[in-house]
Amino acid sequence: MSINEYIKPLSSEFVGQLKSESGGKSLAQYVAFNEQNNLEINAYKIAILGVGEDRLKDQQNGSGLAPNEIRKGFYSLVKPRYDISIIDLGNIVNGNSVSDTYYALKQSVNYLIQQKVLPIIIGGSQDLAYAQYAAHEKQNSNMNVMLLDARVNVNVNEQDELQSSYISKIISHQPYYLFNIALAGYQSYFVENESYDAFERMNFDMVRLGNLRNKIQDIEPLCRNAHMLSFSASAIRASDAPGQNLASPNGFSGEEACAICRYAAMGSDLQSFGLYDFNPSKDKENYSVQLAAQMLWYFVDGFYGRKNDYPAAESKDYMIYRTTFKNSSHEIVFYKSLISDRWWMEVPYPKERSSHNGKFLVPCGYSDYQIALSDEIPDRWMKAYQKLI
Repeated sequence: MSINEYIKPLSSEFVGQLKSESGGKSLAQYVAFNEQNNLEINAYKIAILGVGEDRLKDQQNGSGLAPNEIRKGFYSLVKPRYDISIIDLGNIVNGNSVSDTYYALKQSVNYLIQQKVLPIIIGGSQDLAYAQYAAHEKQNSNMNVMLLDARVNVNVNEQDELQSSYISKIISHQPYYLFNIALAGYQSYFVENESYDAFERMNFDMVRLGNLRNKIQDIEPLCRNAHMLSFSASAIRASDAPGQNLASPNGFSGEEACAICRYAAMGSDLQSFGLYDFNPSKDKENYSVQLAAQMLWYFVDGFYGRKNDYPAAESKDYMIYRTTFKNSSHEIVFYKSLISDRWWMEVPYPKERSSHNGKFLVPCGYSDYQIALSDEIPDRWMKAYQKLI
């Protein structure tokens, strides 16, 4: 399979501009640019792919300009301290219809995942996250999706399926391989009761913005468990990212957004990352595209800082803690990495369905261990258990 038919490489003039306007230690000097569609993609660890699609809704017009504008900021930044292996493939060619663009993105991301290359998708509007999800077909039987968005909408448009919310399309996608959606940073006044109730019925994870402020590290276990992450600019407050499709006074700070991207990239299960809804046509002093560029920098830094410390039977680099409950013989087993201080907890799982000797390990935090010590079952454990039984 070739994905060249779906992608337009960056022009030599644009690449030359990126390099000439950047310093000698900038990322522009260390990334491979696929100017002629002739580089071996599988020789790289990360592939950057722009998608200038913004036609689905009028309010999204202008976000199609984001990929190249974000590139200008990203490639001017200093290379992280690690040796990097990154290729910039260019931009998906917009199809005759939005659905055609979805198909091209799906095929391209699917190919990259098969080649064990992690795609960074620079959108474009948030609805592209559905095509990103569809690209994971046949890659994961129990798919964990992480969404950063201020809004939760599971509405279905029966007259025009394309206009249904991207979350509803992810949930209803066939073949069905979705295990969990973790949505973080939502703001309650944007969420209808029906959408909230639907998430509750399906035991999906929802974490309010207010529950993460001043303790952003609590989002790390959710990020660690994700196979795919989609980050909408709408989850960031307008003062830090004024150029976005759905600006709001509240949201994550720029520093928190960068921390989330680093947490996400450090998760060894992550296979694709999408950044959406930045809109240069609404930007002020390029603050938004500069923030997006810095978020990508932290993502790359996190990717090359992976610990690969998942508790394995043959490893001695973790501690095991067992908690029991006063009125039950049941116990929860916790694992703590001695490398990173990260925690997991064990959930019963049929051995024939497990790749870890009958154990299903859920990423968690020290706070979950404290909850278990107080004779309560952590919500994270219970939601995982209910989906497995």
